[in-house]
Amino acid sequence: MKKHLLVLNGGSSSLKFTVFEVGKRLGKQILDGSISLHGEISVLKYKKTRLVARQETINYQSGYNLKNWWIYILDLLKDYDIRYIGFRMVHGGEEFTDTVKINNSFLKKIAKYNKLAPLHNPITLELMKLVRQTWPRVKMSVSFDTSWHSGLKPEAYLYSLPISFYKKHHIRKYGFHGLSHEAATNYTAKLLNKKINKLKLITCHLGSGGSITWYLDGQVKDTSMGFSPNEGLTMSTRSGDLPPSVVLYLASELKMPLSKINTLLNKQAGLLGLAGMSDLRNILLASGYKVKGYKSSLKFSKEQKKVAKLALDIYIYDIRRYIASYLAMSKKLDAIVFIGPVAVNNTIRSMIMKGLQKPKGTKVLLAPEGESINIANKTIKCLSK
Repeated sequence: MKKHLLVLNGGSSSLKFTVFEVGKRLGKQILDGSISLHGEISVLKYKKTRLVARQETINYQSGYNLKNWWIYILDLLKDYDIRYIGFRMVHGGEEFTDTVKINNSFLKKIAKYNKLAPLHNPITLELMKLVRQTWPRVKMSVSFDTSWHSGLKPEAYLYSLPISFYKKHHIRKYGFHGLSHEAATNYTAKLLNKKINKLKLITCHLGSGGSITWYLDGQVKDTSMGFSPNEGLTMSTRSGDLPPSVVLYLASELKMPLSKINTLLNKQAGLLGLAGMSDLRNILLASGYKVKGYKSSLKFSKEQKKVAKLALDIYIYDIRRYIASYLAMSKKLDAIVFIGPVAVNNTIRSMIMKGLQKPKGTKVLLAPEGESINIANKTIKCLSK
């Protein structure tokens, strides 16, 4: 029986899973799928090698239930000999800058970072404990989204606060979506036949969360996300950049407790707050655009169409201003590379790139999803030591 490696990637509203054959090196991908929330409905999608992709609705009106989701995934995994498991974790702080083995010591250390990525780290930690209960003897490792940005220089990662806040409390820019940005960079290096330490890129990860990264000659120079995954672009439910004075006003004048402000900025803001819809596909439809391969039963009022168009304009503007700022500091650029489920939409990419002044010879590329393969390769490297 062939050995297999499982990659698990838990998000704020989804759980992705991928299975690879494995020997001394990573083999072919034989299963890929996800369970994600559509409102309160859980939807399972998966595709096995040489089989047509399947989709089914599970646990109607169940909401986010990791234990239930794991039961469904386990049923799909029953025919595989899982020997290695690689997890994606959003935040590793300054302590974890490389893929590490999962053991009791690690689980104790990583818990303190839950407060820095409250939508993601606790979910991954819960998932790790579930999987260890299922397979207590299987080798497991975890790769971090923050690792790719660990080489940022102080002028890019420090905030203009008293330096003691960094030294004592590690308040700084960390950067996220690193595994995706790294995959886009690796893809571009192969495509352009260039050494990775000679590449000059702007990589754009666009999904329910989004971030832009400026990469120059082997080093990340800057990135839009900072201390937490809330910073930067307008996202599905996250506010992105927000003046501190707004938070102070919410607390002092509107008497909002910090817990409600946290929920507001992470789960009720962004596209959802602006338009009442968190799915960019619905916002595109309401704005008068077609979305290939997507149908919605929603009917939009005149007011909904108006606010959807405004939300779309804000979303695109945020992405453009970050790309433009990195372009302004780039004398030469090999490519602007898009990656992620939103980035595959031609309309979105066209809106973003319209009128942007690129250095001569700059290509605009769409990279395939490479996060799972990236995690799998890091897992093999870590666990085969």
